[in-house]
Amino acid sequence: MKHSFIKKSLLLFGIFIYSLNITAQEQRAKKPLRIGAKIGVPNIATINAEYLTPLLGNRVALFADYMSLSKTIDETDINYDNFEIGTNIYFNKKGKGFYVSASYFSFNADGTFPDVEFNDGSIGNATGELKFNTLNVKLGTKIGKTFYIRSEIGYGFGDIPQEIVVQSTTSSQMTVEEFPEIPGLSESGLLVFNFGIGFGFL
Repeated sequence: MKHSFIKKSLLLFGIFIYSLNITAQEQRAKKPLRIGAKIGVPNIATINAEYLTPLLGNRVALFADYMSLSKTIDETDINYDNFEIGTNIYFNKKGKGFYVSASYFSFNADGTFPDVEFNDGSIGNATGELKFNTLNVKLGTKIGKTFYIRSEIGYGFGDIPQEIVVQSTTSSQMTVEEFPEIPGLSESGLLVFNFGIGFGFL
């Protein structure tokens, strides 16, 4: 009787440990919190955070991208920041592989330029800025668990400026610079493409 009780206890304990191990493996497989970085168009470079929720069988993730950068190139001071927030819906219940994405994207860049020629023919330093917001729809894929790579391609719908107003820093003079022809860019939107790497946690 005593041996039977011990055997049953050991069996129950073994089942309990096995269940914990399976649960831990499932949690490790999902890696719900992902931190990484992306480079691409139009976001240039961003830090990315994604959290996989249990919705729709672990298929719905929330994400946010952000980057702020200041740099001087050929005596031109450039500052830009971009922000994106949205959701990724995975086809695979483990939160990896192919997914569709919908998001709101905000881009803001400004610069200080030397030796600009204004409308009256004068030359001096000037500032200009570029701002736009888009609603992005993308198709992406994520490969890997603890370490992963991802890529996305899609389109951002919004009102994209076709010219930049450059204003003198010392007077009321200004000039207008038109955008050059850029493939995938139009007044109503722009092509979105990026590549990223990162790590999964939890």
